[in-house]
Amino acid sequence: MMIRKEVSEQEIHQRINNIKKRLRLSMNGVVSAHQRKQGLNYKINFGVEVPRLKSIAEDFEKNRQLAQALWQENIRECKLLATFLMPADEFSPYIAEQWITQTQFTEIADHLVMNLLIHEEDAIDKALQRIEDGSEYAPYCGYLALSHLMRRGRMPNEEQENRYIRNIVELLGKQTESKTLRSCAYTSLMTFISDNEDSKTEKLRNAAESAKAEAESIIYQLLNN
Repeated sequence: MMIRKEVSEQEIHQRINNIKKRLRLSMNGVVSAHQRKQGLNYKINFGVEVPRLKSIAEDFEKNRQLAQALWQENIRECKLLATFLMPADEFSPYIAEQWITQTQFTEIADHLVMNLLIHEEDAIDKALQRIEDGSEYAPYCGYLALSHLMRRGRMPNEEQENRYIRNIVELLGKQTESKTLRSCAYTSLMTFISDNEDSKTEKLRNAAESAKAEAESIIYQLLNN
């Protein structure tokens, strides 16, 4: 872990104010209104697009204190910037679970996964733990992280595979689960079988045979495409 110098509360406050000024100068009412129509009802939303946020983040050194202070702001852009400015090596399991629990929108979850969760130590195990978590966005983060990890060649071992298959078959058999979560899980499943490895498809076929009708239908359709 890189040793970083602690920053005073006054300096953090100054950086936050600087960021907010830049957000106001970059605000886009059209984007903000469009997101509200889509149901993204952030308390405060400047409508700043992600490329611009990344540009703002590049002007600040990554810092855990700054990232945590940004996360506490009930502002869309501040939460996104928090995921850009949190050093991955200081993103502790405690902070990770706290942020996941406090996440209210898929946009935030997406960046939390891409910028931080896939870089955790034992990321696959942690993703599987979140899949089994009952909180709102933990399973979504878990399936999304697995998709990204598998695309990068980080495949689960045999025990992790069995655990993954058991959980996704159970999820696909539940009609009550949100469409967003089911879609995210389905995407991870397509990634999981994309290498056409016989052992994986055999495990899925066996799981499908004892699954609920809807899960069985989805799995057979996927395997036979």
